[in-house]
Order: sequence, then structure tokens, then C-alpha cells
Amino acid sequence: MTPRLAACEACRKSKLACDHKRPACTRCRNANRVGMCVYRDAPFKRKRVQVSSPSVNPISSRSPDQPPASPSLRRHPYPNPGYLGFSSHVSIFNHIAPDGDSGADISTATMPGYPSESYELTQRGADALSQFLSTYPLKATISFVNFWLATGINLALAGPFVEQCAESMNNLLPLVSNKDWHLVYARQLLQNSAKPLQFNHTSDLASFSAQFVDENTRWETVGIFFAAVSRATIDVPYFPSLYLSEQQKYALRRSATKLSDYALEVSLSLDCLNDLQLIFQYENFIVHSNVDGDQSYHSWRRLGDAIASTFALGYHENIENKPDLPPFLIELRKLASARLYSADKNIAIFLGRPPRMSKRFCHFQLSSSWTGFDSDSPENITAALGGLQDAKASYKAETRWSALCASLKEEIMEMFCDNKKDTFIERASVLQEKAEAYWEALPPHFRLEGSLKQCTQNPFERDFVVAVRLNHLHVLFLLRLLLLNTPAEPDMPITEVAQQMMSLVVEGILLRDQLVNSGTALVWRVAYYGLPAAGIILLAMFRQQDIPSSSQISWTRAVQDLTVFVAEIETGSFIRQGDPNYALLSKASQTIRRFIDTVHPQVTHRRVDESWTGFLSQDPWDFEYSFWENLADHPSLDTLPSL
Repeated sequence: MTPRLAACEACRKSKLACDHKRPACTRCRNANRVGMCVYRDAPFKRKRVQVSSPSVNPISSRSPDQPPASPSLRRHPYPNPGYLGFSSHVSIFNHIAPDGDSGADISTATMPGYPSESYELTQRGADALSQFLSTYPLKATISFVNFWLATGINLALAGPFVEQCAESMNNLLPLVSNKDWHLVYARQLLQNSAKPLQFNHTSDLASFSAQFVDENTRWETVGIFFAAVSRATIDVPYFPSLYLSEQQKYALRRSATKLSDYALEVSLSLDCLNDLQLIFQYENFIVHSNVDGDQSYHSWRRLGDAIASTFALGYHENIENKPDLPPFLIELRKLASARLYSADKNIAIFLGRPPRMSKRFCHFQLSSSWTGFDSDSPENITAALGGLQDAKASYKAETRWSALCASLKEEIMEMFCDNKKDTFIERASVLQEKAEAYWEALPPHFRLEGSLKQCTQNPFERDFVVAVRLNHLHVLFLLRLLLLNTPAEPDMPITEVAQQMMSLVVEGILLRDQLVNSGTALVWRVAYYGLPAAGIILLAMFRQQDIPSSSQISWTRAVQDLTVFVAEIETGSFIRQGDPNYALLSKASQTIRRFIDTVHPQVTHRRVDESWTGFLSQDPWDFEYSFWENLADHPSLDTLPSL
């Protein structure tokens, strides 16, 4: 009797006839789907349902032309039911003891195979990878990421893994000359991505990362690498082996982002959430904020997806209460939660939308690097000051400070939606006390008290202290905005804070070549801090008669900052037409320029009268000190309106 043969997965799912040839059937070979032609193990045999952790042949143990073994991987029918808290049906049914067992998990039944969409996404991802490497040499791309890392910049959350991810891409070099290499490689990535990440309380970062680098490279690994490629194009103006012009740089950024997107889609399609995927989701969101802009729906949605994964993984709970977690993973999860929490608040404020993460339903967690900051008590924070003197500027430190400020911003946002205005002053005073206590508890070398040009720290540290100062000023800005009757009538306190923010933003623009990205891009700071500050300053100038003359506000400095702000945008020094957020900043600069041209018409359109004619008739090249000294004493200057 002729044995019964099973169709390959591609033909079976398409309900088409299969000739059962190996390593690939004729139909898959003709359709250029060799990597997708997979035969199941024991397809006609029913197996008892059980949870297993199958082993997968590593990439290095196979010939490049040999297709991967048929997958023996299993997945849950409800693979990631997500966090099931006290209100869920599971918490109730877990008290029922079937067959004498207590606490049975009713959601762990399994079924074989991958979701059908994973095959389709893997095919598209493989094609995108092949197309990318046909345009950009892989070796040059790896060198590009390593050069970027050497400048001291990194991905804020996935930073510990970027160098290893780049090194793992070297495994592709001997494969790319083989036929259908991209399909075979993509299939191997899919199998590895479906493997759970194993760890226990004795695991360390090296053993954890070994599960997704080198021969265990996954789609997440590839995605993080291309996220780094996209980010690096923002910080490296020229890299001759990849791009020399702005157009070439944009093309590389878009292509790398596309590959990062495919890698994320394949990983998520497996419905096997893990720590690596969450980190990858965050970095992919940051990539889209740089590629599509901070107002883009694509960026907004990807931030929401990452937050949804955080809740599904249960990381909104107290992470330290989870059993068998190694210390490094506790810290990593805290950092991921803190960065998503602060990003949620900042984007919500920037776009005027509701935040998605709330301290009412989440355990507010901070990294363990600054002991004493876990309490909201200003006294405890101040008491911890002595242990912070040796703290260094880092992405972890920036994450912690941003989360602390975001915590205050959330409370301010809630007050904006509260109708109990009679309690605003008292509640705002409490928040201001906290903000000032946080600031004073920082190490002195974290606090920028004067001008940025007087700062003698290295580029990363200089950028870090700018970010810390702007975040603190923004909290004070929001508090004062909360107490206004209407934003159209700014008072002296908010105007003073706005001017400090504006001056620091302008300094950052002018000294951008002396700064290295410490966690937030320059364009984001200009849009997030600079635009609100500029708006309040303009409104205050319209109502300058209500500002006491004894105030510390210098309208001359304000006009100077606004003028430089507009000039830097219009000349394209740090943002160009076609860049994300360009339309937003360009429109704002036009408004500011119109204001400057009209608010003082008696200055900008003053006719030169006769008293100036004789004075200016001297040698126009005579710009000795005496010229300026005499000019300052001219009586006509006394009649000019004060700015």
C-alpha cells in the first residue's frame, strides 16, 4: 500500500495539491517560497496536549542550502491571555481544584503550529531584507552602527544589546551568496523567535542575551539592529560607504525603519510576548517618532501598543514581587516601565490627549540606581542626597529623572480636568514643593544653574544636564499654567519660567555640535519645550503693561531668543524641509516672525530723521569703540520704547 504523504504547510493552508518533494515541493519552488516549504512532524498522529520547550537546530549547525527542520514548536490557543488580575475569571476559577489539584491554570492548553499570518509576514520580511542588502552592503551597515556607538550614543532602553545584535548580523555574511538565502534565514529567525526566553534567579545579562544573539538570532535581534541603523542616521551626518547627501540618508533611514517594522510584526504575530519584544516595541516607537514625527498617528499607535504589552505582561504591578526574577531583569523591566510611563505623559501633554498609563492602576516603579527616590516624601529624597554624589550621567539616570517629572506631570494633568479650582493653590504648592525637593536632591553636577556655555562637562553630560533642567522647568511651567485664569493672560511667574526654558532651548540649538544625544533628540526639545515657552512669551509681550517693571524679565533677551529661534529654523540649521516636525516648527516660526515685525512697528519701520543724518554721515567703516560709545549717547535713543 502506498504510504499516505502529508502536504507541506504552505500547500495545506492554501488547500492546494502538493507533490511532496523535498526539501521543497514544486509549487513552493515555482512561487519562490522555498524557505516557507515546511513539513510537519507526524502530521497524522494526535498527541496529548502538553507544554514543552522544544529545541531548535542552531543556525551554525546547518548548511546554508539546507532548509530548517520541520517545527516541533507549540503555542497556546490563548498564548498570551495577558495579565489576569483580581477581577478576572481566572482568579476565580483558580480557587477550584479539579482532580484534587488546587490553583489549576485554565489557560495553558496548547496546540501545534504557527499562526498563518506569521508565514506571510516572514515572507515579506525576507524580501525586504534581501532588497535592503542589495542596496546597502551588510558589512558597511554593521560598521556604521559600531561607529555610531563609538560616539557615545546608544538606544536608551535596548542599549545593552545593540553591540551584540550588530555582531550577530555578521552571521549573514557567508549566507548572502546562496540562492534563496533570505527565505532560509527568515525561517530560522521565525523558529528562534517562537522559543521562550529562559531565566531564573541566578541568570545574568550575558546568559539572557545569549538566547537571542549569534546562532540564536531572532527577528527581534534583527529589528533592534535596524532600529539602531535608523537612529544612527540622525546623529551621523555623513557616512561615505552608505550615504553622502540628505536624500541618501533619508532613503537609508526609511529602509531600515521598514525592516524594523517587519521584524516587529513577525515577532508579535507569534503571540509570545516577552521582555525582548517589549524593549523592541519601545525602540520601534522612538524610531517612528523620528521618522514620522511626534504628531504622527503611527508614532501614537506604536506607543499605545507598547503600553498594551506592558499591561499584558503584568509589568504595571510591583515587579520586585515576582518570584525567580534575576536582579538584572528586575532592573530592565523597571527601566522599560519608567520610559514608557514618561513617554506616555510627555506625548499626552504635547498632543493634548489623555494619558494611557495611570498611577492609580499601576505600581509606579523606578530603577534602583538612586536609593531614596522611591518615596514621594521630599524629606526622604533630600535625605538620600548624600548617596548620589558619585552618580554619573547615563540613560538610566535620564530615565529615572524623566519618570519622576512625569509623575508630577500626571498629577498636574489630573488637576487640569478637575473642577475643584478652590483647592488648586494648595495642591499646586504641594507639587511645587516636591519638584523643588527633587531638584535639590540631585547631585550638583546634574544641576545646570547658569549658562550652558559655561558647562565644562563632556558632550553627553552637557546634553544630559540640559534635559534634566528642561524637564524640571517644564513641571514648574505646567504648575503656573494651571493657576492662570486663561493662557491668554500670562502673569510674571509663568513668563519668567517660559523665558528660562526658551533661553536654554536656544542655547541648545546654538551649541548642538557640542552635545551628544542623552535620551531625547534636539528637535523634540525644541517642539516640546520651546514652542510652549515661545507662545507664553508672545502673549506676555502683548500684555507687557501688566508686567511690573521691577520684574526680572528682560524683553530684549526675549526678543533676541525668539529671533535666533526663528533664524535657526528658517535657515535649516537643525531641521530641514521634509523632516518630521518641520511643518509644525516652520508654522510656529512664521507666527513668531510676524509678531516681531509688528509688535514694535515704531522701531522696525522708523524713518531716519535729520538728527541721525549728520551723525551717520561719517565714515561708514569707522567702527572703533568710540563710534559705539557716541552712538549710545545719542538723544534719540532715549525716546525708543522699552522692549
